[in-house]
Amino acid sequence: MIKYIDADGKLKAECKHCKKAFDADSKKGTTHLNNHLQRCPANNNKTKSGSDGRDGDDQHQSLSPSIKTKELASLIKENSVFDLIKHFSSDQERDARDEDLDPWVLNWRKDEILQLYQEKKEKLCQFLNNLSCRFTLQLVCRYTGCVLEVNYIDDSWERQSKIISFWHCPRDRIKNLTEAVKQSCMDWKIDTNKCSLVLSLRIDTADGLDNEIGKMESLFRQRRSLPFARCLLNTNDLWQFVYSVLKSEDYVGDGIRSLKECAAYVQNKSTSDKLIQLDSAVKEAISVLENGPSLGVSFYYFRNAVNLKEVFSALEQFDSEFRSINLSKQKWDEVTATFEHLKFLNDVIDSFLWWEGEIPIIVDLPYVHKILKDRCNHTIEDCLFCQKVMKGAIDLFFSKNYSVRVIAVILDPRLKMDGVQLHYKKIYGRDADRYIEKVAKDFRDVYDAYAATDSNSSKSYPMLDATSSPKSELDLYMKELKIPAVQQLDILAWWRGNAPFYPTLARMARDYLALEEPFNDEFDEGALIDLLCDIDHMNYKFKFCDLSEIITPLLLLKGFFNSAEN
Repeated sequence: MIKYIDADGKLKAECKHCKKAFDADSKKGTTHLNNHLQRCPANNNKTKSGSDGRDGDDQHQSLSPSIKTKELASLIKENSVFDLIKHFSSDQERDARDEDLDPWVLNWRKDEILQLYQEKKEKLCQFLNNLSCRFTLQLVCRYTGCVLEVNYIDDSWERQSKIISFWHCPRDRIKNLTEAVKQSCMDWKIDTNKCSLVLSLRIDTADGLDNEIGKMESLFRQRRSLPFARCLLNTNDLWQFVYSVLKSEDYVGDGIRSLKECAAYVQNKSTSDKLIQLDSAVKEAISVLENGPSLGVSFYYFRNAVNLKEVFSALEQFDSEFRSINLSKQKWDEVTATFEHLKFLNDVIDSFLWWEGEIPIIVDLPYVHKILKDRCNHTIEDCLFCQKVMKGAIDLFFSKNYSVRVIAVILDPRLKMDGVQLHYKKIYGRDADRYIEKVAKDFRDVYDAYAATDSNSSKSYPMLDATSSPKSELDLYMKELKIPAVQQLDILAWWRGNAPFYPTLARMARDYLALEEPFNDEFDEGALIDLLCDIDHMNYKFKFCDLSEIITPLLLLKGFFNSAEN
């Protein structure tokens, strides 16, 4: 190649053999130049990479479909999606530099990727449709894109997770998540074989995504396969909802502005007045108050405020200027009440996390009012926090997740119903019987629904005792001695071994325990964000307009090649 500057001032490269001109800008890389030299009919000095004299590209094209498929499958299995894009875009090793990437090479391999994806998709689709359990769909949405996963427990009682859809677009541009999820379910022929839809979705009341949740609720209620089937929000995202409500309602706005003013005053005073010395803990708390409550940490903001109340009270004793800006008793009561509300939510959230030994409680407004009345000067009638935040948290998060979690607890042979009873008596005191009765009834209702289900539509395990009935099966499980709580237990392995004794309960366990995987956030959210950032960078630098078309196939193929059933 001979490089030169053309009349427009652009760097060009001319082939010495055929005199054809190419763009030689360094940003375009050199791969396309090397590819031409290997294919140029006038070049008698082409590098021979095959024993028959064909160049490397021709040799690759002559490979049999089975060999090419194995090569592609091996690449996808062993490399990250970003490294795969770099590899397919550079025709080099995966540590190729950005300036060596060539979109043309990516498009050259794209057809192979899409063909392999379609073959494996059809196979996986058939596998999922033949699987004898219900699915849990998980929609993970962040600011740069969404992933839809299907989670289930397979016939060997192993947890499985498959990515079936990927939308690479900013969250604020996703106008209709319901239609996207519905279309994906239709594409994969997923209809009645699903337990529910789990949403890892940070709700902001200002962006309208809470309306999408209502539409999804309607969609899944129409096609429900279990009594509880509906949209389930990940309780880890509750604080985003709380923050958005507090912000939109300007709740305790005057108190927050006064706290920020007091914090700024104390911070400035501590640097100018040597008599005021702040320890590290107070300095950190002051810094938090100065910045105001932020996303996801409202509880910690108000906790710092309450902890500084005595410090502020002591300071105003000898500083009249600070006394004039310190919070009034009414404002301090509002701040303290807000902290107690948030502390209650923080305590309740822990019981809904899928941690070993955690037992969820039933959260309703009467229980909330009873607890808060004992903790602070709480006026039920005109409490904006209870009307907006607490009610929303109960409706969107706690009431829907309660039955899923409590049934999973009862299906833990170390806890069963006894574990729930002991915990509820400790939490609810004299009111415990009312809540225990509700748990028992809810569990029985779901059990009866399973027992009445046609065995042809779900996995049926033959009873070892032919005379046993579904009723005696449940009674036998409840009366059987619990496994000691101190013993480490693989619950899925236990149910795999005991399914013949409790066939109906085993079907319940297989469906309900599958929900543990999404709530555990096993999907690497950090890796997803890194991937999206990498794709944004490559789209900006190389204008890969077809990248979105192959991201989903690559993600799905990676999951398929690493799965147990493959």
